[in-house]
Amino acid sequence: MENAPTTLMNRFTLLLLLLCCGTTVSAAQTTLRLAIIGDSTVCEYPPEHACRGWGQYIQHYFEDTVQVTNLARSGRSTKTFINEGLWARTLQTKPNIVLIQFGHNDSHAPDRPESTDAATDFRDYLRQYIDQARAAGATPILVTPVQRRTYISNGRLNNSLLPYADAMKAVAAEKKIDVIDLNASSGRLYEQLGSSANDVVANAPKDRTHFNEQGARMMAHLVMQELTQIESALAKELLPAGPLARGRIASKPLFCDPVHDGAADPVLCWNRAERRWFMFYTNRRANVPEAAGVTWVHGTKIGIAVSSDGGATWKYRGTANIDYGQREYSYWAPEVIEHEGTYHMYLTFVPGIFADWSHPRDIIHLTSRDLLDWQFESVLELSSDRVIDACVIRLPNGTWRMWYNNEVDRKSIYCADSPDLYKWQDRGKAMGERPGEGPKVFRWQNRYWMIVDVWNGLGVYHSDDCLTWTRQIKNLLEEPGKGPDDKVKGGHPDVVVSGDRAYLFYFTHPGRRSDNQGSGPYDQRRSSIQVVELEYTNGQITCDRDKPTYIRLLATAGSTHSP
Repeated sequence: MENAPTTLMNRFTLLLLLLCCGTTVSAAQTTLRLAIIGDSTVCEYPPEHACRGWGQYIQHYFEDTVQVTNLARSGRSTKTFINEGLWARTLQTKPNIVLIQFGHNDSHAPDRPESTDAATDFRDYLRQYIDQARAAGATPILVTPVQRRTYISNGRLNNSLLPYADAMKAVAAEKKIDVIDLNASSGRLYEQLGSSANDVVANAPKDRTHFNEQGARMMAHLVMQELTQIESALAKELLPAGPLARGRIASKPLFCDPVHDGAADPVLCWNRAERRWFMFYTNRRANVPEAAGVTWVHGTKIGIAVSSDGGATWKYRGTANIDYGQREYSYWAPEVIEHEGTYHMYLTFVPGIFADWSHPRDIIHLTSRDLLDWQFESVLELSSDRVIDACVIRLPNGTWRMWYNNEVDRKSIYCADSPDLYKWQDRGKAMGERPGEGPKVFRWQNRYWMIVDVWNGLGVYHSDDCLTWTRQIKNLLEEPGKGPDDKVKGGHPDVVVSGDRAYLFYFTHPGRRSDNQGSGPYDQRRSSIQVVELEYTNGQITCDRDKPTYIRLLATAGSTHSP
């Protein structure tokens, strides 16, 4: 007979084992099984192979509570994947969710065994996948076929797979299931990359379909951006520091003004009430016909665009409600910051519409509670009657400093100080090395940086005290890019520091290319907003405008320009 202490210990051990077993069973029951089926653009490849499929990288986004099984096979179509028993094998894994991408091999010549017709049997096979997945207790999600990188003219893609993408969307609507439009998102990305797309994503120079690792990861990112919006259960299992934490791939161009097509001089600010980002910009009137001289850059209001996805896409909101100036006037180059619940704008004001640049301009101070309606506070007394392009940050001692362009003194950069954002004392020239405009000062990587539009790209300076500035040898955005609306030098930037990352927002005049000098006035005037992530290496700031920009602007409760 066992003694009492031993019996109690054995019972306690048994209880622990049962609890552990119960925990294991519970964990197993909460595992989500995600199956992926498709073709060579999706499937797994061995390490020594040059190709990679986007399905290889989906697991990287999730916690261990999601089990991803990639059963895609090279060369398969909707027809052959079923006929070879691969679909039956997929259902045997008892998936909760199935991603289904086909179309590439379905589009082959009709005499090929894998071929299907987008209008008939391709749709029938899709219905079979959907019905059988549902019968097995799985949620089917269609993924339209990723585009091929074949271009026609003007950087536009020849979307030979569009009939199959459209068929997928039609069947999804008929069956009331979700569809991820990878055909559309990959096409947008390729057109953004322009002629460099194959250099970035292809496994081989002449391969217009398949991917290297970077390309496959980019396609996986596009899929995941939509998948996590569709399936909330999967969204809850994302790794906090996984690939989606990098953000979405930014549009290129990032934004074009739909009214005058002349967006320039961007500045960003977080709207705390609406919980989304606002972009303010000079709304140049690029499309005004028969504009004498530079009248098209006058008579401008301040445009507003908004982003609800961390800065990747922007929608036109309207113009800022600013009630200052009589009859004809011009607003340029806004600077917007937030402090203690009040938004402050420092705006270049031109009292008229002029055909040349030789007229007075002031910097005025406005305040707002909502970033939409602005109240006039004062005209700042600065170094001359021709001052433009304010930039304001808070210094470590709690006071504020403004940098601006004094056009009277060879367009030199001057500065002024304030204890409270309302009263300003001019300090004179901040740096006299060379002229420039649109100064932007920010703190990043434990030092202050100033980026200035020097009309040959952007000059870069750094400082430890905001008084003495050292110039970086290499300008940013001096060399034209390859993407849409980005084949010229970049100008007049804003910089947003978000966590440990920094993003440069700039504008371009896309028509001012060396091969486009004879184009009409509108093409020479129009402008677009672009964005690129800054990189810090060996004490220098660089950026690669031809690389896709993954952007995720974090919500901030204070000024985007505070240290």
